Parts: sequence; structure tokens; C-alpha cells
Amino acid sequence: MTAPSTARVAAGQFGSTLSDPAANVTRTIEIMRQAAGRDVQLLVMPECGLTGYVYHSEQEARAAAIDIDGPEVGAIAAAAGDLRLHVVVGFLEILGPYLHNTAVLIDPRGGVSAYRKTHLPHLGADRYVTQGRNEPVLIETALGVVGLSICYDLRFPEWARCLALGGADIIANPTNWPAPAERVAELFTRVRAAENHVYVIAANRGDEERGAEFIGRSQIVDPEGTIVAFADRGDHLLVADIEPSSARAKDVSLPELDFSLSLFGDRRPSLYGALSNDTTNERN
Repeated sequence: MTAPSTARVAAGQFGSTLSDPAANVTRTIEIMRQAAGRDVQLLVMPECGLTGYVYHSEQEARAAAIDIDGPEVGAIAAAAGDLRLHVVVGFLEILGPYLHNTAVLIDPRGGVSAYRKTHLPHLGADRYVTQGRNEPVLIETALGVVGLSICYDLRFPEWARCLALGGADIIANPTNWPAPAERVAELFTRVRAAENHVYVIAANRGDEERGAEFIGRSQIVDPEGTIVAFADRGDHLLVADIEPSSARAKDVSLPELDFSLSLFGDRRPSLYGALSNDTTNERN
């Protein structure tokens, strides 16, 4: 699919009400309406926005979790259709016996593409969920190919590179960055965008939940690693016009300097075997 030359995207930096999916769905739809009123085509909301994140037991987390085929996702899908909006939302998901930290991209036709968080920190609800076994999730949309990532995933360059090699023009990253994650917001978003020449949309919270302070700093980053929209703490709707087709230009050529490079073409995968080695190197 050809990527469009322009698109309007947004990161919704908003908190959620712990253990109250119904209230969170109502607020999410309100924010979707705000975004649609500003002609946004893709809105990314925070990690676990429909359920909250700071749970103290697996039992607590399971009690708040929702089914991907349940009324909560259904209501958001209906709103996405009415508003002609693509939206990424996060929640704790019950899938058979498993509990997952899940993000879905819902398109205006009601299509739901799910990604279950791959890399799990010892933090909040992630202490109780099961790692996703999914391959990188890439969705072709009217505004380009969107790859899904969640919070801690962004610390792993292999994951973002897999999304980019799969054709992602945009990496959507719902997150719950707490105070220790300042460096992720300052550095990792920009590096992941620049090293893969893709857009990164990171949507965080800017509030507090059970004593956990979330730092905000939601942002939209272009393929050069430049932040084109940014927020501190509090509630914000960040909107930016982007050029998805530009993310497909992985080569740089400056003839006047006799300089050129190819971000993907210059790779040497045969030398990177250690990246797929399951063992951890240890000092003897």
C-alpha cells in the first residue's frame, strides 16, 4: 500500500480511573471526539488506559481486565466508525486463562488488531501478566503501516527494528512512564525513530495512580529524530501533521559531499547472530 504524503496524528496524554473500564471508555470516546474535531486520522492513547495499571495483586488486576470482544472495545470501535478515526487503546486483557497487557488498533471499519506486550518490567500490572507470544504486529492503514509497541518494548532496539523491517511507517507506543523512565522519554523515542527512519508516537499519562507518578512527556517524533509535538505533565492532546511516505526513504545521498548511506541496505545480518542468542553473557 502506498503511504500518503500527509496525515494528521495525535497522542492523547490522559489518565484513567483505576478498575473502572466503563468510565475510561466514556472518557476515551470524548477524547476521540476532540481529536476528530481537529481532523486527526490516528489517535494513540496510553498503556492500560481502559483499566488502569497500578495493581497490587494478580486477583485485583484480573478483576479489572476486559475481553477484547467485550462491550468496552465494541463501544470504542463503534465510535471510531462514526468519527472515521483510527485509534490505539490499551488495557489489561483476559484471554482464556491468560492475563495480558494489550494494545489494539481499531480502524474506522471496525477492524481490531491486537498486540500483547512482549517485554515486561517488574512494575504495576506487568508483574502479573503473561508475555505476548505474537510476532511483530503491523497494520496497513489509509495513513501508512502502523507497528504496535508498548512502553518497555521501546528499550529493545531489536523490537523496533523488526517493526521497521516489516514495513512500519509509524510506531505507536502507548506507555505508562513513571519517574525512573525519564531517559526513555528523552532519548529512546528519538533514537528509535532516527535509527529506523520512522515516526514514533508515544502516549503517556501525566497524572498519579496509587502513589505512582507518571511523567507525561508524550511526544510525536519524526524520522530524523526530531520531536514535533511534546507535552509535560497533565492532560494534553498533542496533534501534528506528518508525512508517512517520508518514512520509506531509508537511503541518504549528498552528492556534493560524495556521501551516501543506506540504513537497511548497509546492514550485515549474517554478523548479528548474537542478537538471536537466548543465553546471557556472563563474566567468569
